[in-house]
Amino acid sequence: MPSFISQELIERVSNHFDIVEIISQYTPLKKAGRNYKALCPFHEEKTPSFVVSPEKQLFHCFGCGVGGNLFTFLMKWEKITFPEAVKMVAEKVGISIPILDTENKKGVRSQEFYHTNELVARLFQEILEKDRAIQDYLRKRGFTQEVIREFGLGYAPPSGDFLKLAHQKEISLKNLKQSNLVVTSQGKEGWYAWFRSRLIFPIFNAEERICGFAGRVLDNSLPKYVNSSQSLIFDKGKILYGLNFSKEAIRKKEEMILVEGYTDVIALHQAGIENVVASMGTSLTPSQAGLIKRYSDRVFIAYDQDKAGIAATLRSFDLLMNADLQMDIINMPQGMDPEELVRKEGIDSFLERKKRAISYFDYRLDMAISDRSSLARREKGDIVAILFSILEKTKLERRQEMIRKLSQRLDLDEESLRAELSKLRGKERGFFSRREFLEIEDKQMSTEKALLQLMLNEKAIIKIVKESECIDNFIDSSHRKIAEEIIASLEEGEISSSRLINRLGEEKFSSLISSFSLSEELSQKEDKEQVAIDFINYLQKNKKRRRFSEVRKKIKESEEEEGEKIDKWLYETIELNQFRKSKS
Repeated sequence: MPSFISQELIERVSNHFDIVEIISQYTPLKKAGRNYKALCPFHEEKTPSFVVSPEKQLFHCFGCGVGGNLFTFLMKWEKITFPEAVKMVAEKVGISIPILDTENKKGVRSQEFYHTNELVARLFQEILEKDRAIQDYLRKRGFTQEVIREFGLGYAPPSGDFLKLAHQKEISLKNLKQSNLVVTSQGKEGWYAWFRSRLIFPIFNAEERICGFAGRVLDNSLPKYVNSSQSLIFDKGKILYGLNFSKEAIRKKEEMILVEGYTDVIALHQAGIENVVASMGTSLTPSQAGLIKRYSDRVFIAYDQDKAGIAATLRSFDLLMNADLQMDIINMPQGMDPEELVRKEGIDSFLERKKRAISYFDYRLDMAISDRSSLARREKGDIVAILFSILEKTKLERRQEMIRKLSQRLDLDEESLRAELSKLRGKERGFFSRREFLEIEDKQMSTEKALLQLMLNEKAIIKIVKESECIDNFIDSSHRKIAEEIIASLEEGEISSSRLINRLGEEKFSSLISSFSLSEELSQKEDKEQVAIDFINYLQKNKKRRRFSEVRKKIKESEEEEGEKIDKWLYETIELNQFRKSKS
């Protein structure tokens, strides 16, 4: 898969498809005037708010806010990257996507690695099928023959046996070395197998290719698990074990269950719970958090509740919160993982615990209270401070419920609690969190959006915006980036929202552009150019207002500074104030 596709080739692919024809293969569309409408396939709704425009080759849901062009749609539906989406559409319309020369060697090597892994995986599987003792071990753990084959479990024999069998199977030593499946013997000549006398779990990437292996001992020796070394195709921190088996179930259920180990995934999958993945240990990485977000907005965490599992849950919090995920914690019995729970108590026990799962806020609140011997006023203040970051990162409607719960659990007056939170918010956000500035900022955002909408629909307005140099007055970096690309696109030739989405690439831009392009809010305005000029003047005025407030703040905070510096700021406030009055 090429990591880069030229803009010319993207344009060629874009010109050969019809967005209505392809999206209708995924969800039924009905004609509605110039556009088509449907129930949004990305969230539940009763009234259609999903709009597809054949004229602009865009889609947008005015319910959940997702939007873009066909590539964006496929990226979200199929959970694939932009180059993969381009390649998928190219195949549908019969256009070949060549691998660039700079990528050729890397691509060939990747295929060699995958091929070697597939051959070795089959070798491990054949050994397991002939080994009665290993099969008995797996049966005692509750695994059926069907699930063993589905997940491709195998067994790595002692080193000498592996090298001998690999030679018989004509698996080249060179490829085994490159894949780190054999390594140099320390202190003596020769090679030895990386995986020896271990139960083997092939690790698949989301595209269902074997990218690595994990090996587990069958006794109490250490280390318990050994993984493949990092390579061109394997990076443990960027993979979720079992995702290849679970992605369809995750999409249907719109939720994911996150566990620690390989056997947890297999046991739950065998019991009928298929929307489960493992982080392959307790250290969740930012890449894994991003991967979770690609497939679901809600995740249930079912880590062991020993010290390591609790610590892992806490470490995972910031990563998952930053990815804007809703988290619920499944309370596991002390010292028991999901595989053991299902084996000893049955799947109903796990499902009952999942039904009683608590939000991360409740989990953290329970922990904070249990860590303290008393709940004196100081302790209550400490708990509020601990939970402040969670409250701040939570959407408003859920935050109100959390504040009420915190008030009840800590026996604090709700208004007093809100006042305490306001103090913390002031320390956290500073001067510009005050209400008057938030209201001004809301109008700033709506003005920037409206001006971008006019720019996307009127070439004359793009020229006015360029000449006014008002882009510097935008405070939202995404809005500023879109405005810059609109101007650059016009200078290069024809402006197109779909082409703009391809240029910018990221989903946050595509949803904004589709909403601006398909919204009809400003389409009925007669004198659009004058409306645009009014917006530009407001943005200029608001920039001066922000600077005026900044300077006043500096004067207040620097009362002991040298008089000359304060005089300079005072003079600037006089000039800014005169400007404000002149524009009022």
